[in-house]
Amino acid sequence: MPLTKHAFSTDGSVDEYILSNSRGTSVYVTTWGARLTRFIIADKNSKLRDIVSGFETYEQWQDSLLIDDPYFGATIGRVAGRIHPCDSVTIAGQHCVLPEIQPNKVCLHGGHQGFDKKIFTATDVSAEHGVAAVKMVYVSPDGEEGFPGEIELSVTYSLGDDDSLAISYHGELTKGTESVFNPANHTYWNLTGFEEPTVHNHICSLPATHVMATHSDHPMIPTGQLQSVIGTALDFASQPRKYGDRIGEFDNEIMRGYDHAYVTSTMPTDHLRLVACVWSELSGIRLTVMTDQPVLVMYTGNWISDKLVGKYGVRYGNHSAVALETQRFTNAVNIPEYRDQVLLHPGGAFVHKVVFKLDTVK
Repeated sequence: MPLTKHAFSTDGSVDEYILSNSRGTSVYVTTWGARLTRFIIADKNSKLRDIVSGFETYEQWQDSLLIDDPYFGATIGRVAGRIHPCDSVTIAGQHCVLPEIQPNKVCLHGGHQGFDKKIFTATDVSAEHGVAAVKMVYVSPDGEEGFPGEIELSVTYSLGDDDSLAISYHGELTKGTESVFNPANHTYWNLTGFEEPTVHNHICSLPATHVMATHSDHPMIPTGQLQSVIGTALDFASQPRKYGDRIGEFDNEIMRGYDHAYVTSTMPTDHLRLVACVWSELSGIRLTVMTDQPVLVMYTGNWISDKLVGKYGVRYGNHSAVALETQRFTNAVNIPEYRDQVLLHPGGAFVHKVVFKLDTVK
């Protein structure tokens, strides 16, 4: 269960940890944003492929932010997804004004400087888990990005010998009376290791038969109602199919592809459930996602700039990879029936686990 580390930044302020297993698989995680930066695994022909988006160094990552910020590999928080309207959120009895990141009063992924931009403190917890594991901790101070209360978050990455990567979140309110909390992981996957420049040929199967419905005049903001996907371009439940089969049906000015909150249960559960399975016929690599969370946001990277050049000289762009983000209901703080799921109080604990299980199929 080897865990090693090296400097990820030239000044040594950011480290990168490498989790390895007996099968030769390795996962890289940085203390900056508790980000998953590499996932190197053998394909069906024993060829090693790095199947996630990212950049070689911290400095290259900083330079990339001047072009575009797709949140590659990041831990997102305090709240993943969109909060709308962000200028009139009530938390702990306070009228809170959160940063407007997108037009029309939308706060996205925790604000201007969310968890994705913070330096976490890392601890080797391999002995505790019996496999290569690292725990990342960050304390978000009261008032950060407009959110009340101090929250301590730990994110633990562990790599099993069966090529399963588990990510476990634990959050506690350490000061204050109430806050809102819904972190998630924002890794983008291309199971060909970007040999294919898009995920159009990736095959996807989702058990969810409903998504969160959105406002007609604000199609990225959920209403709180559920909408059936059966028979539509959003339907991956009736039978597995390629993303490219119907991705062209989305409005090119607004959506460009999949960016939808698939509902897998009404609330968090005490056990893991299968929520997605994606695979590539070219590489034979299959990704199975299991979680205890009620929502899976599937995002096909519809707005990634083609000016971003990442690891190995790979040029990214629209649909170059897919993010499978497990979380609680989007915009829940503003939806009465889901609000309690994202509230954190003294003495309570937020827990969230997701497992990304990799294997190969011929």
